Amino acid sequence: MAFSGALTLTDLNDYLGPSQACIKPVNAPAYEPTGETEIAIDNGGVYETGGARERTRLETAQISLNDCLACSGCVTSAETVLIGKQSIDQVVEALASSHSQMAFVATISPQSLASLAVRYSRPDGSHKAELPLDVLLRRISRALYAIGFDAVGDTTFARALAIREHVLEFRERKRTGKGAIPMLAGSCPGWVLFAEKTQAELLPFVATSKSPQQVAGLLAKLVVGKTLGRAPGDVYHVTVMPCYDKKLEASRPDNTLDGVPEVDCVLTTGELHDLLWQHNFDPYTDEQAVTSVRATTSAHTELAFPTLIAQPGSSSGGYLFAVMHDVWQQHPDAAIESREIRSSDYTEYTLHVQEGEERRVVFKGAICYGFRNLQNLVRKVQRETGVRGRGGRAGRGLARRVRGGAAAVDDVPYDHVEVMACPGGCVNGGGQMRPPAGQHVEAKADATNAIADTGAAADAAAPAPGAAAAAADDSFGAPQVGWQGTSREWVSLVDRAYWADKTSGINTKALADYAPGTLDLSAVDAELSGRMRTTYHGIQPETNGLAVQW
Repeated sequence: MAFSGALTLTDLNDYLGPSQACIKPVNAPAYEPTGETEIAIDNGGVYETGGARERTRLETAQISLNDCLACSGCVTSAETVLIGKQSIDQVVEALASSHSQMAFVATISPQSLASLAVRYSRPDGSHKAELPLDVLLRRISRALYAIGFDAVGDTTFARALAIREHVLEFRERKRTGKGAIPMLAGSCPGWVLFAEKTQAELLPFVATSKSPQQVAGLLAKLVVGKTLGRAPGDVYHVTVMPCYDKKLEASRPDNTLDGVPEVDCVLTTGELHDLLWQHNFDPYTDEQAVTSVRATTSAHTELAFPTLIAQPGSSSGGYLFAVMHDVWQQHPDAAIESREIRSSDYTEYTLHVQEGEERRVVFKGAICYGFRNLQNLVRKVQRETGVRGRGGRAGRGLARRVRGGAAAVDDVPYDHVEVMACPGGCVNGGGQMRPPAGQHVEAKADATNAIADTGAAADAAAPAPGAAAAAADDSFGAPQVGWQGTSREWVSLVDRAYWADKTSGINTKALADYAPGTLDLSAVDAELSGRMRTTYHGIQPETNGLAVQW
């Protein structure tokens, strides 16, 4: 079927790369042109020769994360963007050069642990079952202690605090009218960057409660640092995340403590794997013979926080579930209905109570994963709220906040949406582990479309960089192939490992059974008071039509 000219110019892929050439200017010293220039390449680098100038080494152009945040040329980050920080090298350098006062803290996301657990299941059958996440966390912690870290934990306690703040913000918006409805979850930096750069009119709808990563940063700098006797500036905090965009989130000027970043470095799941393998990590033994890169390693500190706290709802944090549970507590007789819009990546949920012969909707929300679904969501929110898009086109009119029993459910606007940029959610983040090389080709043969029903196309014709090397080396240390090379089946395995025996899904039984912990958080709350919210900044486009790469 032939597409119109407008459609052929549109990128229908969920994974949006930079759509324009980078606009960052490159500064170079002025000199008189000589008319002739030659470039010489040797093992030491690239040099400009010839003419009256001396042989001059050409510096490699670098783009920092702050440059990306200030630029309006890209929609979201991509692996191929050159970044000078937030890498394994930065962590290794910090460990090797740190003074004795610096304390190193690492927090690992449960999605990363699930991805590693599945990847470390050997395909030869000697380890058919995935490693339990608590066992894997303990073994990774011991390896990181040996490398030079002082404290290691996971992000689920920080997530519990972030979700509590998220629910509190929703209550404030609904009961006091402060803030726009529907409230859109803001824990996904890919979605936040998309909104800031292309849909700034929707920023008032985005939740300002901080993400689990940034709450973990507050805990590391203020609570763990205090336990270790360190000031926030003397704590080096590393997080392990399933997503490259988390590196950009950590670089936001808003996420600092008086100029000190809450998170100093973000490693993806694959980068943690590479770091551990550089130091002889063995996931199948508790005894780690790891080579330390730190001259003196102090005794590690066991964190007082609970680990691997379950959060029902979704493997992307469970934000919608938490908000629905809060509403359900006010209406314990309410029933849940769900409806898939396009796929499980875009599903609506409603809570309704029966009043005589009529049914009243008390809450309507949705989960929306993947940029293709996200664009549909943006249009729906604009239509329901009447906000104008950046192009000047208004919605079709402000929707009525219908709650009458006779109204169709479709006429009821959203109250809350859990938004994630990645198809399949956080377990399918761009920084996650990919199948072993021996399973890579099989996965592509079984699924021509990586996440077919959400529009993420796999490029079967062109192997991803590193695929040839991975095919030759099926060891755990083989290079990872990045975004391409995954499959629906692989993501399902990671999702299953994430949940293990815990409750998943959104249903009436899950709401009734859910009982948030009753920990004494007074000490933590005292440290984090007034620091649990962030701000967003719409970026004005500086589009130059001549810069568009068709």
